[in-house]
Amino acid sequence: MKKLIIILLITSGYITSFAQPTNDNCTGAIDICIGNIKTGNTDGATAQVCATCADGPTIVGSACFDMEKTIWYQFTTNAAGGNADIAISNIVCSMGAGGISGTVYGATATCNSATYTSVSNCVVNSTADFTINAVGLAANTTYYILIASETASSCGFDISISGTAMILPPSLISISNNIGLTTICPEDLVTFTASTMNCTNPRVKWFIDGAQAGETTNGEAWTRNYFNNGNVVTAELWCDCGGVVSNSNAVTINVHPYITVDAGPYTNIPFGGSTQLKGSGGVTYSWAPGNTLDDPNIADPIATPLSSTNYILTATSAEGCNFYADVIVNVLDSIYVPNTFTPNADGVNDTWQINLIDFFPKAEVTVFDRWGQIVFKTIGYPTSARWDGTRNGNGKQLPASTYYYTISLSIDSKEERVKTGSVTIIY
Repeated sequence: MKKLIIILLITSGYITSFAQPTNDNCTGAIDICIGNIKTGNTDGATAQVCATCADGPTIVGSACFDMEKTIWYQFTTNAAGGNADIAISNIVCSMGAGGISGTVYGATATCNSATYTSVSNCVVNSTADFTINAVGLAANTTYYILIASETASSCGFDISISGTAMILPPSLISISNNIGLTTICPEDLVTFTASTMNCTNPRVKWFIDGAQAGETTNGEAWTRNYFNNGNVVTAELWCDCGGVVSNSNAVTINVHPYITVDAGPYTNIPFGGSTQLKGSGGVTYSWAPGNTLDDPNIADPIATPLSSTNYILTATSAEGCNFYADVIVNVLDSIYVPNTFTPNADGVNDTWQINLIDFFPKAEVTVFDRWGQIVFKTIGYPTSARWDGTRNGNGKQLPASTYYYTISLSIDSKEERVKTGSVTIIY
């Protein structure tokens, strides 16, 4: 039968007030292990919380002190057994006499006070650091730690354990993935798993070529994509209870070559216009969105968007890997019309320059004087056809005045957009 051993510690009061501890009875005992310091406090603890694990002085195997405020811890010995040394340190108590007391109990039945047996020395009301020594402990056996204080006071403390019965075998970790030695595409997700031994609450830190790239806990898988060919994945195992930090085996990732994908240059087009996209780098292509393309599955489709659009290119390599690029086609739906110009032959602002109108090659520009007579009209407004302040470009200079215009932005009769306003000639 697996034996149970109990350590009892009693403290005087601690300054801060706490609710009833979760380890106020034997069945709630908190695990401790080598290399893992716990912090405790008896504030709020009770003298008796269950019938079979009664903590009062009348229990079988009672300690060398009265049990008043009591809390519990437990540990399990290794496969060899031996000695366990329980260190109590950093004791801080509130008002009241006494300090921490403690002893170690064994039990043949879990938390059954009728089976308690003392297996260690017994310390009474200590306010200084001390160690409880339990010798000749059985292998693979669970032991309990009980902490208490006098009714009038409470104590806070740290508790840790060491000794031959607590030395654990080395923690071990081995990693693997779901692809083995298969060569993958850069975007493929790889799932890594870790197998561990001799480790409580394992935490795994994952590394790519020596640089930490992730962390998982309690057996969670780790996923990652966009590796470079030859990346080496390793892991470190960290444990609440276990041997020193251990390193895993190394796993090399084989990745198909990257290809350089280009979606072409940023482009401006007028509303209703079109442009040819210029994808390159792949063996096959796919563009999205495809509803404004004449063929979304070629490298260089014709794009006719009605609003500015970001086209995403997916190019596939010879190995079947997908790579991505994007390009914006900006749709211009307006122009900028200045309201003055100075046709005085000084070489500065001598013509009426309408910005962005070159994107509307079939725009109709008409200028009127204040009586509604047309003084200038043209279809298309290239640099050579800009209004120079003369009547219909005949060289006869018009007087300085305010004139009125209409500009029809017509693109292959798909839509008629008219802008109106005034422009002033200044000499």
